[in-house]
Amino acid sequence: MTFSLFRLLSLGLVAIGLFYSLAKPTAGDWSRWRGPDLNGISAETGWLAKWPDDGPKRLWKAKVGTGFSSVSVANGKVYTLGNSGRGKGKEKDTVFCFDAATGKAIWSHAYEAKLDPKYYAGGPSGTPTVDGDRVFTLGKSGQLICFGAADGHVVWQKNIATETKGKRPTWGFAGSPLVIGGTVFVNVGAHGTALDKETGKILWSTGRDSASYSSIVPHVR
Repeated sequence: MTFSLFRLLSLGLVAIGLFYSLAKPTAGDWSRWRGPDLNGISAETGWLAKWPDDGPKRLWKAKVGTGFSSVSVANGKVYTLGNSGRGKGKEKDTVFCFDAATGKAIWSHAYEAKLDPKYYAGGPSGTPTVDGDRVFTLGKSGQLICFGAADGHVVWQKNIATETKGKRPTWGFAGSPLVIGGTVFVNVGAHGTALDKETGKILWSTGRDSASYSSIVPHVR
């Protein structure tokens, strides 16, 4: 089984979950990595205690390419990323938006990005972050983009690694953007970088050393 197929099947399983969650009022969207509280815990109810022997009915599936990005779900839409594959001029990351109920493609946005497999399949690792009417994504080489959630128009974009002169980790940037209020935080640079959510202006950065691969999680003292 190829990793691309695994990604396809993974979205199928997401659709299964959506089938049951859409059948009843939900406790909230899953708008970012590890959910609304960043703890991986869903507050939804009504899940089946036991699946049928032949499995639940699959509602839809979609090919999204190679990568390790998870999915975010908000306002009836599903967002994820994947890479199109190997070959000069063919390697691109694509941000996808699907209708959560039907799997219909609503919009997509592609940009040049190497698959860059190093002891693994390659492709993007960060998960899209949905904040209101905006979606934020971070690519392996520092491609930070803010999209309009409804139609995928680019609000602003930049290579955050280039602008901060932050060192790219061996396996690329893997963390997901974190939005708090009017600020976007990304794990780029020695201890992270903060940007204005509306304009993409860099508010502060913390040196050029290599970042880790984790996503930023806030800690309130």
